[in-house]
Amino acid sequence: MTIKVYRYAQHAPEQDDTLAHAYATMDFIVLNKLTAVPDSAMDVDPAHVDADGRYLGLNGGQPG
Repeated sequence: MTIKVYRYAQHAPEQDDTLAHAYATMDFIVLNKLTAVPDSAMDVDPAHVDADGRYLGLNGGQPG
């Protein structure tokens, strides 16, 4: 089973700058008033997404 994540072009002011242009679920993007980048959908393993909906990368670790 996979879930879909999307690249986003902005980050919320309270978020770390390193999250800019990252991937997250659409729920996270909408909740944080971010802007999704068109045509950027990616299917990922749910284990690689944190509880808030941010994509953690292939290793399931912190975004880097």
